[in-house]
This record gives sequence, C-alpha cells and structure tokens, in this order.
Amino acid sequence: MMTSPATIDKDSSATNELQPETVPIANPTPSDSAALNAEHTSATAKLEPVQPSTSERPGTTSTADGASVTVLPAEPVHGLDVDNNEDGDSAVKDVENVSSTASVRSSVYDYIEENGRRYHKYKEGQYLLPNDEAEQERLDIQHNLMLLALDGKLHVAPIEDMAGGLHNVLDVATGTGNWAIDFANAYPSVNVVGTDLSPMHPEYIPENCRFEINDAEDDWLFSIPFDYIHGRALITCFRSHHTVFTHAFKALRPCGYLELQDCDLPLRFIDDSGNGTALELWSQRFMAGGAALGKDLTRGRRYKKILEEIGFVDVVEKRTQFPIGTWAVGKKMKTLGAWMRMDLLSGLQAMSMAIMTRGLGMTSEEVEKHLVDVRLEIESNKLHAYFPVVLVYGRKP
Repeated sequence: MMTSPATIDKDSSATNELQPETVPIANPTPSDSAALNAEHTSATAKLEPVQPSTSERPGTTSTADGASVTVLPAEPVHGLDVDNNEDGDSAVKDVENVSSTASVRSSVYDYIEENGRRYHKYKEGQYLLPNDEAEQERLDIQHNLMLLALDGKLHVAPIEDMAGGLHNVLDVATGTGNWAIDFANAYPSVNVVGTDLSPMHPEYIPENCRFEINDAEDDWLFSIPFDYIHGRALITCFRSHHTVFTHAFKALRPCGYLELQDCDLPLRFIDDSGNGTALELWSQRFMAGGAALGKDLTRGRRYKKILEEIGFVDVVEKRTQFPIGTWAVGKKMKTLGAWMRMDLLSGLQAMSMAIMTRGLGMTSEEVEKHLVDVRLEIESNKLHAYFPVVLVYGRKP
C-alpha cells in the first residue's frame, strides 16, 4: 500500500545565500578524503538568478502508482544556470573523469540482508540505507562532494574563536567516519566522537578520535558536554529530528554550536527538462515511500526554524545547490555536478530499494526496472536537475 506524504510546507524565514568564491578546484580523483584540499585550479561559480521552474507544477499530483505527492513551486535559484555551450567546453573534459576508491573498513558486527543489500542489525529498520561496502564507497564520494562545495572546509560555524576554546566535538550519524577523522586530524588537540547505528569506520583512526554505536533518538548519556556538534545528511536518518536536535542542545556547553549540512528534498529542475521523466517519477516515489515509513524527507528546509524553537540563538542558514551532471555554467558547478552524478548513480539502488519495497509495496524487480530508465536519464546529462542544499548552525546561549 502506498501512503501519501505529509504536506511539504515552505519555511518563510529569511535565508542567506552561500556565496561561491574564487576557489582552488582540482579534478576530484579521491584516493583519499583530503585530495580536494591539495590540488589547485582556479575557477569562479557564476551568480545569476534563475526563474522558478515550470516543471515542478505546484499542487497535488499523483505518481503512476497512484500516490499523492504535494509539490512546491520552485524558489529562485542563485548560482546555477544551464550551460548551452557545453559540447565544446573544455571544463567538461576536466571534470568527467571522476572516480572513487574503496577504503579499508572494520568488520561489521552484525547485519541483515535484504534484496541483495546489507543493512544494520542494531535498531533494525530504523535507517533506510544499507551499510555494505558499496554504500561505504558512496559515503566517501559524498564526503568529497561536500568538501568541494565548502572549498575544503569541514564546517561553516564560527568555531575557531569560540569563548573557552574547542575541546570536545561530536559527529552525529557519522557513517564511515570520514568527517570525524578529518576533523580529528585538523584539530589534534580536540577529542572527537562519532556515533552511528553501524560501525563502518576504518580500522586505523587518529588517537584523538573514537566511534560509538548509538541511536541519536535515544537519550544521550555522554559524561562531558560538547563544544561543537556536527550532523551531515541526516534527512533520511530519523523519525524525529526535533528530538535529536533537542538532545544536541542539552549536550552542548553554553556558547557551543550545532551545525547541520543537508539536502532540502525533493530534487528539482530549473526548467521543464524533467517533465514526465523517469527521474521525476523516481523523486515522487522516493518522497512518498519515505513518508509511508514515517520519514519526513522535507525537514531540511525547516532546520533553522526547529533550532530556533528549541532555544538556539544566532541561527544562520546558508543555501547552495548541487547540480546532477555537468550541464551547469562554471567550472565549480560542473565539478560539483560530476561528483553529484556519481554520488546519485552509485547510491540510486541503495536509496530506492528499502523505501520503495517497504514503503510503496513495489517488488525488487519493479524497482530495478524503474532504475534502468532513471540511470539512463542521469547519464544523458540532458535533465537539468539539482539538489538544494542547506547549511544551518546555531549557538546555545
């Protein structure tokens, strides 16, 4: 049975645009997660407003399966425009050779298998994506994608000049632990803890970094307060983000920061190139399936409001976009698009299988058949799709 999602309500609070700068960009061949910080080729992302998409067709629509999906009108997009001269653009050749490499992982203590993928056993079914090697490689890609978007930075919150200094840091839903490990290496005097439902971190980690198996929706039992708490790509993780962010507020010391980096789902198109496509249908099914399983996948746009309701002050929201493919103008956007396309293609089956079989009642064969067309469309580079991204941080008084 398919269940229609909760109505997608638009947060009316003002936002700050994440302004692209002239930044060092390299062909992202991620032999390790620090590669994006090391090589330099200067490029500037173009900032121009784009008219709202006509393809999103505001109102309530239905998928081919009969699911009701509420669609928002598109917001103006800044810094993202279609490159109509891509065929002869040397920038495309520079960024098309994106590749990934697997990392050595620690053994997984316990797991279940479903539709050919491996999932966590602890709190079985709570997280909808697998924890197998293929998904771990995708998380490496995702880490490098965010590093590129932030010009090699691990955070946007102003933590360097915190009163009292930076001593204890927590990474919630750490996944493979890439962010926690990089942060520990960058701040060797800081104690870094990463928590997750699955132990996916590498065997060798910095001395000032450790990992714990915890459910962030349960009560937090840490014995020390944190100066900074980080959470990335949490949109599919929790039934109640409000609960998790409240736990974070209580676990922070006064003047400590919580930072969130996430997508503002669903994916969107800046024009009508997505109308009637398999990718558009995939997005509708993804949102409807998540809602049927109790996951509100639209919460990213409300992070700022939630933090303010909990009691955070000086809450800041910045926005940017990740194009899917190399269709956008500018070297940086093309590079981001190449990484985002690789991220989506490598994770498409993982993102779709549990949500669409458990939430929508589709068979695994039906899901796989649908994904064949979705992959072809993504690889064609003809659909001008993108993921809106929000970066939100707030301070505990």
